[in-house]
Amino acid sequence: MKRLLYILSLLLTGTLLAQVGVGTTAPMADLHVAGTMLIQDELVTKNLNTVSSTEEDFKLISRVTTSSPVGQLTILDPDNMNVAPINMINYHFTNVHLDNLNDVDLNYDVTKYVLGVANFRHVGDAIKKVPGGDNYSIGHFVVKTFKSGGTWHLSISNVELDLDVSDSLEYYITLVVYDKSYFRELPVINDDLGGSNTGTASSIPVFE
Repeated sequence: MKRLLYILSLLLTGTLLAQVGVGTTAPMADLHVAGTMLIQDELVTKNLNTVSSTEEDFKLISRVTTSSPVGQLTILDPDNMNVAPINMINYHFTNVHLDNLNDVDLNYDVTKYVLGVANFRHVGDAIKKVPGGDNYSIGHFVVKTFKSGGTWHLSISNVELDLDVSDSLEYYITLVVYDKSYFRELPVINDDLGGSNTGTASSIPVFE
């Protein structure tokens, strides 16, 4: 009888020790942490090469290097995100007067997002060639995003030529939208090249 009680005691002890609770007296997993967690030295991770149909609802854990103290863990939960960390959004602009979009407010908050442009193309009436130097030129387009009034704006312009007033173009671009929750802008580096077409940057961005 004593031996049976001893064996039962060992089994119960093993069951109780199988689950560890931090901040909770009723752990619901092998390790149950109720509250925040800090990993200040090394966090061993595993590569996720593929995602099967049984793993579609996974959550990502990342370390917050800007927390105080450093090392707080946070969860990237796709179900509760308004946008993904990186987003590709296609725009199609029609009924463009002449060929310049001087300022289009894209309404993306500059405190939340970083914007880039890819895959620009124009469709419509050809831009007429005009003499330019020793050859004929159709100019060249400059496409850029910039900040103004707290939001991101878009400019598309042919810096040398314009279409005739009766002509029209359509523009296709892809916006690359980065969520600042996961990406940050590096500081501006200002360099004075002293009027030269060549030079060397004074510094490189500091990565922390």
